[in-house]
Order: sequence, then structure tokens, then C-alpha cells
Amino acid sequence: MKRSPKDVPKVTGLSPKEGPPGTKLTIRGENLGINRNDIIGLIICNVNCTMMAEWISPSKIICRTTNCRGVGDVIVATRSGGMGSCTVKFKGTAILPNPVQESAVWVDESSFFERRLKSISRPTSPMQGSVHDPLGLAETSPPMTDEELHEMFPGCSSNLAHKNFEPLLYLIENHSATSFQDLKKGLLYLAKNSALKAEGPQTFIKSNLGTFMNCQDILAAIHENLQMHENFGDTLTNGKPNSQGDAQEEGEGEQENVVQEFTLEKIERCLTECNENAQNIFKTVLHRKDRADSTRNALNVLNRFKFLFHLPVNIERNIKKGDYEVVINDYGRARSLFAETEVPVFKRVYLEVEKMIDDLRIQLEKKLMELPLALDDQKKLIRYLCELEAPGDPAWKCIDNQQQWLLKLLLKCKNEHLQIDQKHTQPESMGPSLRPHKGHTRTHSGSQFKLITPDSSVVDISPPQRVLYLEELVEILQLTFINMWKLGQSYFSAAIVAEAGGKDMSVDNSKKGVFEERITEVTELFANLIRAAFLPNTLSKMSKERRVECGMWSDFQSESPGAWLPQCVRNTRSILSSFTALDVPPSALIHINKLVTDLRRQCLTVLFTEATDDIRSLHGRETWALQMDDHGGITTLPLLFESIVIDTLQHLKEVVTSQRSEDNENIFADFDVTKRSVELASDMLKAFAQCLDQLAFQPKTEADTTQRLHLTDAVQRTQESIFQKGDDNLPSMEQCLVIVLSNCSHVSEHITPNLIEQFKSHGYPKMLEVENNVLDAYAELDEKIFEAYCEQKTDPLVGALEPGMYEGHFDWSDCPKPSGVRAYVKEAIMIAIAIHAEVHAIAPAFMPRVMAQVLEAIADEMARLMSCVTSFSASGALQARLELAAIEEALNPYRNAGSSTSFQEAVQLVPTLSTSDKGLLQNLLSKFHSDMRFQLLCFTVDTSVF
Repeated sequence: MKRSPKDVPKVTGLSPKEGPPGTKLTIRGENLGINRNDIIGLIICNVNCTMMAEWISPSKIICRTTNCRGVGDVIVATRSGGMGSCTVKFKGTAILPNPVQESAVWVDESSFFERRLKSISRPTSPMQGSVHDPLGLAETSPPMTDEELHEMFPGCSSNLAHKNFEPLLYLIENHSATSFQDLKKGLLYLAKNSALKAEGPQTFIKSNLGTFMNCQDILAAIHENLQMHENFGDTLTNGKPNSQGDAQEEGEGEQENVVQEFTLEKIERCLTECNENAQNIFKTVLHRKDRADSTRNALNVLNRFKFLFHLPVNIERNIKKGDYEVVINDYGRARSLFAETEVPVFKRVYLEVEKMIDDLRIQLEKKLMELPLALDDQKKLIRYLCELEAPGDPAWKCIDNQQQWLLKLLLKCKNEHLQIDQKHTQPESMGPSLRPHKGHTRTHSGSQFKLITPDSSVVDISPPQRVLYLEELVEILQLTFINMWKLGQSYFSAAIVAEAGGKDMSVDNSKKGVFEERITEVTELFANLIRAAFLPNTLSKMSKERRVECGMWSDFQSESPGAWLPQCVRNTRSILSSFTALDVPPSALIHINKLVTDLRRQCLTVLFTEATDDIRSLHGRETWALQMDDHGGITTLPLLFESIVIDTLQHLKEVVTSQRSEDNENIFADFDVTKRSVELASDMLKAFAQCLDQLAFQPKTEADTTQRLHLTDAVQRTQESIFQKGDDNLPSMEQCLVIVLSNCSHVSEHITPNLIEQFKSHGYPKMLEVENNVLDAYAELDEKIFEAYCEQKTDPLVGALEPGMYEGHFDWSDCPKPSGVRAYVKEAIMIAIAIHAEVHAIAPAFMPRVMAQVLEAIADEMARLMSCVTSFSASGALQARLELAAIEEALNPYRNAGSSTSFQEAVQLVPTLSTSDKGLLQNLLSKFHSDMRFQLLCFTVDTSVF
């Protein structure tokens, strides 16, 4: 957890800036804690003074210094801001205590004074304890600061009485400006004083001779006073006069002992009486003093240890408030002070505190196991349990519990959705079809599809239950698995407690393998649950018990899976991308990787298959309304076909392409998938050829007729209707063939190359093979339709030539001189002109091809008819050559090798004309061209166009 630099404690002022132990120090600065419980450390000159700190405000703290020595920083540490910084320094000075001076800390006086226990103190030498300079020189100010001196001489002192006295430091501090000559004089002075001290007792007695003389006078006076009392001692006995009889009974030899005994007893008795009188006088006072001292001591103990006595109440109150950090801090402080106490009252209170802490551990652990719980709250509870030294491993227990909870959550989700699915599997409960057939279009928005019907009404279709099921499974993993993974990473990096500034947490690194197994178990169950719903065939090798556990779903094909599979693939890949971004081990993601790959393959197959079926059924949506462009006339079917293919490719764009290099393998890296994609793409593109074939050759069903009748408005909206036959303005069979032929040519020449490029841009392989297969199919269909149309048109025309030729019992061997081209030839040309107009109105590009076929059929028939004639008269020969020349010259723009050969064969069968007949032939041909000039004009214009 990163803290803002603005929250870090910063000490900017001290008052005072130096002092001995026990100095009341006022600390000022910024962010010095939000309350007294926020203070977790106060260090002055590398000495912990936390217990002496008193928090006043976020900018002020008052503290008593302890045994701080030297110059150092004042560092404040808080829970909210961490370890702070300092811009000023404090100097702890040493003290030389004396027997009557109080000290705030214990000072080892052995290095400063010499003590002789059980000895009589005596006067000291006048030289001892002097405070003047030992060199006898004037002191000067030091050239360096105290901090610089302490850095040069760490742990040393310039005090003469200190055990770590450093002469060089003393000279720098006191005589840095003294000349070398003066230092020499000071050395001589120091040597002289040392010599005086070395003379011993004689020097001491000489220096204290007056004191000794006074003591001798006092002792002589005491001796004289005692002798005077001894002279009057015989007159007193226990304070009363002695009788003369008693004096006579005692011998003279014992008189001296009696006097001495009397003197000592009297002194002792006087002292005893004085002591008893003093006791009687001060007994009550001393008793009251003892009681006051006892009360004062008890109050001091209660005041001093009120923290411990109030701790149970404070713990209970803070637990109810949820302020667990305060509880942990108070408990840690009490444990450090009273864990090993032998005082009964302290021990009893501490045991009560321990019991409350045990209950708190149980409460926190129970709360930790209640899921769902936010990740930050989990870490906080784990940190609390670690700082309370809860038994076991709270973090690992939480991870294990969360994994089991996640597995149960996935299975519960499966059971709920499976029950709903089973209730809606009856045919009467099924909703409308999701496939966009017969004028329906679909738009995808969120978790719903909208079907737009031909009457522009919009129908919202809810997704199948298993699609909602997959979305909820993904949502569960997004919300829970990520927290579980992050908690595990924090656990193995020991960052759960460290992030909050807590103590170190022990981590069992041997559980990393177990943790990966837990993760793999979750991902495997997730993948199997989705497979059971969408890819049940992939679970055929699973045991029956596990198969039932994953769920037995109904057939998905009845729910039009193509409408939903891309969304399912997108959701599944999103969870895979999220896990990859979290650096989840690849071994734990192998099941989801395989699932995504299989879903992509299934989606590719299903969408291509459904698109193929949709394309095949386009014949029911033909309106026969032409849309003219530079390439001729086509209906809406080719555009619908192109839009279906492009729409399918767009839906499969995310399915086919890999999102990232580390996402999952290229779907076409598998040979079987590549082979299958070539087959599916070929079938989908060739499906429109089947649709056109059905339009051209299959009989019209009643449903198709009804559909066409409903679409006459669309036909009538064309700029110029070419459908003049029939009551419903529908095209004839021959016109339908031309329209289908034009659609087939447009798809083959324009739409197919464009679609092939679309496939290539989306990464589909082997598209050259697909293109060849598709073009072959359309070329075959084109030839089939062309032959059918030509057959429909030329058969009546060719069939009418022979009857027209021999109309009126015409005889080639006996016929009148020709006056012009006969009617059957003109009728044949007019039929050709009708064919020309029909093709030109629909597909002008096909005119040369169609008219060449018509001319070739006429030429073949004329050659056959000429071959059947046994003999020609001169007039018959002229008539035959006139009619052959008229047909050939009228349709001359469409001659080809076949028609030219047939006309040559026919002409060769007719006798040669005379010179006069040749002239007449030219005149008659000129007359024919003049009479038919407007009819033949369309063929003349065609030569300039084509």
C-alpha cells in the first residue's frame, strides 16, 4: 500500500534542542498522528521514547527524554503515515549527579565517584574536585560544532571525570586558540600539581593542620569534662544521694568501676529516654505518614497501571465499534508489559484480556470465512489474525475456503439454469426462430437480439438459457477468481501484512504447487460446465458421474446457435484475457485455452452452415425487380447473398483472429480445421449457385407464387418494366432465365472476387482453391442456363422456318420470279429482334452471345433445308440466295465461325446465278434493307457498342 508523501510525519521544531535525561521536550511538525493510538514509535537519538510520548495534536507531541546521548534525529512513526523524517536535531547531554541530586534515569556513578562502603568519610584534598582549568589557562570557544566533534570522536567525552575522557577532544573544545608556548606552560603547571598530589599523607596533613589542631582541643575538653563528673560521682546513685552505710560496705577497690558503670548507664538511659520520648511524640504523625505513604503508593500503582485495569473495558468497546487495530495495539502493549508478571492482580487482569482476545480471534476467523467478502477486507482480517498470533495459517485457510466456495458457486449456477432450461424445452414453449429468414434482419445489442420483420416491426428476442448461463459463469469468475488469485499472490509474497506496515508473516512456499492445483481445479470445472452446455460431444470420454455433474442440456441446434455463439466466444475469451493479464500460470489455463479453441471451431462451422442454408433459401425472396448498372440488370438476390457472406465474416472476425500472440493458437494452424474451412467456404459461396439453379429450373411452388404476388409493388417500382405479359406483371420463363443468367454472371465476375478478398483479409487460408471451386460451379451454371434460354428461344424460331418457307405449296423447282424477301424471313428477323430486345433490356452484355447462338441456329436450319431441296429453277435459286443473303446480312454483327460455315454450306447447295440474276439479287437486297431499315437499325447500333 503506497502512502502519499503528504501523509508522512515530519518534525520541524524542537524545544529545547538539548538537555539531560528527563528533559521535557516539545516536538512540533506535520502529520504527527491523527490521534494517540496512531503513534506507534518515537525515537530520540536512536533511543525509543514511545512510552514517554503524549500526543497533543497532529502538529505537537510532548515527551520526556530518557538516556539520550549525543546528537541525533527525532523520528515519529504513525500508522497512517509510516516512518517520518526530521529537519532538526536534539543533543542529549550527560550529567554528573551527586548524592542529593535527583536523576530521571539510572546513572552508573562508579565512573564518576569512588565509594568505600563501611568506612568513615574524611575531608578531601583541596585540589580534588576543583573546577578550574587543570592547565591553569584561559578557555577559548571551539572552532567546530558539537555535531562535528561527535562525528570525529564518537563515544568520547571531554569531561575529566568521565571514563571515556579524550585529551585531544578536551584541547579542541577548550584550547583550540591557545598558542603552543602557553600549552607548554600549562603542561608544567599540570606536572607541578600532580607532584603535589604524589607527596601523599604528609602533604594532606600539612594542608589541613588547623583542622587537626581544632580536633585535638575538642578531645581535650571532653576528657576534662569527664574527669570532673567522675569526682562527683560518689555522691550520686541512680540519680539519688548514697547513704554513708552503703559507702562503707563497698570496698575501696571497687569504687572506680562503680563510677565508670554509672557514667555509661546514665548516657545509655538518657539516649533511650530521648528515643522513647521522640517515639511518643511522633508516633501518631509517623503512623499517619505510613498510611498516607501506603495510600499514595496504591494510587500511584493504580494511576501507573490504569492502562491494564481499563484494558478489558476498552477492548470490549473497541470490538463493538469494529476498531480492531486499537485492540491489537493495546493487546500488544499489555503483552509486552505483563505477559510474564507474577503480581496476582496483574496476572488476573491479563488472563481476562487473553480470554477476550481468544474470543476475538474466533470472531475474526468466522468473519473471514463468510463469503463473498472484498479483497481488501480479507487482507485486513488476515492481518488482524496474524498480529493476534492466531493458531494455524489464516491466509491459507481463507484461500482454501474461497476455492471451495467458488466451486460450489459454479455448480449452483449450473443447477439453477439447467432447471430453467428443462422447463422451457417443450415445443410449445419455444420462442420464434432467431434465423433471419424471409425478410427478417437481426441486430445484436447486449444480451438480446432484435428481429426486424418486413413490415418494419421490431421483436426483441431473449437469448437462450445456456447463453445466460455462460455469461453468469464468466461473471462469477471475473468477480471471485481474480480476488482469489490476488490473495494467493499476496500470500506467497508475504505482502498481506507488510502492505499495512504490520509484522512479518511466515509463508509456507511449499504450498505454491497446491495453490496452482486449486486454480487448475476451478478452471477445469468452468471449462467442463461450458462444454456440457455447448460442446457435449467433447465430453464423451468423461465418466458418467462427472458427466452428470457437469449437466445434461437439451440440443442446442434447435435454438439457432449461430446467433449466440460469437457472443459466447467473446465472453469466454474475455475471461482468458483477464487471467492472462494476471500472470496466471499456463498450466492452470490449459483447459480454458482448449475450450476457447473448440468454441471457435464450433462457431466457425455453425455460422458457415447456417449462412449456407440462408443462401440456399434466398430463392423465396426473389422479387424479379431489376436494378440497372454499368454491367446490366440484376435483382436484389446477389446483394443479399453478398451481405449474408460479409455479415457472417464480420460475426466470425473475433472468432477467427487471435487477439494477442499469447492468447491462444491460430485456429487454422490445425490441418483439419483448415480443410474444413475450405469446404465450408466453398459450400457457402456455391450455395447461391444452387439458389439460382432452383430459380431457373425448379417448378414454382404455391408458396413461391404467393410470395411473388406480394412483391409486385417492388417490380412496379422499376424505372421501366420489361414484364408486359401476364396479369401480375411477373416475368415469363424465358425472362426469368435471362435474369438468373445476369445474376449468375454478376456474382461470378464481381461479387465472388470481392468475397474472396474479404476472406483473405480475415485470414482464411487456401482461398485460391475456394475461388477455383466456386468459379467452376458458376461457370457450369452459366452454361446450363444459357443453353436452356437459347433452347427456349431458338426452338420456336427454327421450327417456324420450314413451314414458312413452304407456305402456299412453294416449290423451288417451279416458282415465279422473286419480287422480294418472303414473309417467313422477315418474321424470323422480327423474332430475332424480339430476342434482342428482351436480352438488351435485362442484360445487354449477353446480347452478342445470345444473338450469335440464334444466328447459328438459323444458319444450321437453313443449311439443312437447302440440303433437302432436290432441284432449283433459276427463279428458285435466285429466291434461295436472296433469302440466305437477307438473313446473313441482317444478323451479320453476330456471325461466328459456325454460322458462317453453315451459310456457306447452304449457298453452295444453291445453283449459281446468271449475271442478270446477280444484278436483280442486289436490287432486291437493297429493297429489303430499305424496307427493314428501322428494324435492322438495332443490329447496326450494336456493332458500335459491342
